[in-house]
Amino acid sequence: MKKIAIFSGYYLPHLGGVERYTYNLANKMKQMGYDVVIITLRYDESLEEIEQESYAKIYRLPTYSLFVNRYPIVKNNKRCKELLELVEKENIDSIILQTRFWTSSYIGSKFAAKNNIPVCLIEHGSTHFTVNNKFLDFFGEIYEHQLTNLIKKNVKDFYGVSKKCIEWLKHFNITAKGVFYNSINIEEADLYDDIIEKNSDKISITYVGRLIPEKGVLKLISIFKNIEDKYSIELNIAGQGPLLERIKEENKNDINVHILGMLSHDEVMSLLAKTDIFINPSSFPEGLPTTILEAGIMQCAVIATPMGGTTEILENDNIGLICGFEEKEIEEKLVELLNDSKKRKELGKNIKKQVIDKFSWDATAKKVVDTIDFK
Repeated sequence: MKKIAIFSGYYLPHLGGVERYTYNLANKMKQMGYDVVIITLRYDESLEEIEQESYAKIYRLPTYSLFVNRYPIVKNNKRCKELLELVEKENIDSIILQTRFWTSSYIGSKFAAKNNIPVCLIEHGSTHFTVNNKFLDFFGEIYEHQLTNLIKKNVKDFYGVSKKCIEWLKHFNITAKGVFYNSINIEEADLYDDIIEKNSDKISITYVGRLIPEKGVLKLISIFKNIEDKYSIELNIAGQGPLLERIKEENKNDINVHILGMLSHDEVMSLLAKTDIFINPSSFPEGLPTTILEAGIMQCAVIATPMGGTTEILENDNIGLICGFEEKEIEEKLVELLNDSKKRKELGKNIKKQVIDKFSWDATAKKVVDTIDFK
C-alpha cells in the first residue's frame, strides 16, 4: 500500500480552509486505498504529538510560541528531529506540501530531498501573506520571497487550489503544472438536505471564518449596524481569532448580532442551513474559500469579494454576487438581496448546482493521486 505524507502549517482542530482541504484530501485518499501521514505544527501544547486517526497518522512538530496564533514557526530542536526520524520510518512514497509560506513546507521540502521522495506543493494563496500592518507586511514580503526560494531548491512541481493561485505563483517565477481545486464532499449535499430551512420571518446573514481584520468581519458588522433598523435581519458571526473578545464586547447589547465563536463542522453546516445570505468580505490572500463552497451546498445566496478563486465559483451574477472591498460596495449588494427574496432563492439554487457540478472531492482527490509520481 502506497503511503502519502502531507505537510501542513495548521491542522485540525484549528479551523481554516487549508485545514479542511488537508482533512478532506486525506480522507478521500484513505478511501482510495492509500495510507496517509500528516505532519503539522503543535500550535497548542494540549494537542498530542503523535495521534492515530482512522484516516491518517498525525505528527505535530514543536512550535515557537511567538506569533503562534498567526504564523506558527517550527522549533527545529532535538525533539523535532526525533519526530522527523519517526516519520522517516513510515517509508513515505510521496509528499504533498500545503502552501509556500509555512515553515512546515520548508521542513517538508528538506525532508523530501534528504530521503529522495517525490514532492509537490499545492499553493493556497493569491497575494502576499498579511498581518494588516504596513511595516511588518513589508518585511514579511521579503521573508516570503526568501522562504519560497529555499523551497524551490527542493520542489519542482507546483499546483494551485484555483487558477488565481497559479497566476500568483508567477510572481515567484514559478510555472505551476495545474489546478487541484478546493472542493467539498458531494455526499454532504444529500446528508444536509433535510435540515435546510430558510426563515422568511427574519433574514439570516452569516459570516464564517477567522476573526482577523483582513477577513473583513469588522466591516460586515459595521454595515449590519447601519441597516439593521430598516429590515428584519440577524447577523451570525462564527469563528475564532484575535478579534473574538473585542467583537463579543462591542456587540453584547445587540440582540440581532450573534457571536458564536468556534463551531464544529456539523454546527457550521447547520448554521448555513438556516442562513439566507452568506457574506465573505475578505481582503485576505484566499486560495478558493471553503466556506463559499459549503454555503453553496446549503443553498445560501452568496456575496463575496473577488479574492483568490472566488470568481471561479461565482462565475456570474446568476450564481453569486461579487462586491468591492469598501463598506459601501458590500452594503449595496447586501441591500439588493435583502429587497429581493426571489433573487436570494435563485442564487441559492444555482450555486448549489455549480458546486456539485464542478467542485467534488472525488474528482479532486483522484486527480491528485493520478498526478503524484511514486518512486
